[in-house]
Amino acid sequence: MSETNEGEAPVVVAEYETELQAGFARSLLEEHGIEARMVGGLTAGFRAEAPGRVRVLVHAADLERARAILSEEE
Repeated sequence: MSETNEGEAPVVVAEYETELQAGFARSLLEEHGIEARMVGGLTAGFRAEAPGRVRVLVHAADLERARAILSEEE
């Protein structure tokens, strides 16, 4: 994530089963000016004892706005 919020740990705004779903959410947030990234894509959909999920992260300061944007799309 950018250095504009240096020292601020990113927070999870949403979790998805697939990279495609998470990518859509990330793109949507970025269209609204919210920097976002995805983590966990390599394990998503992997069938094991603990299947992975893809998490979308944003800066803590953007969390509430990001949640509102994503909830409008659901």
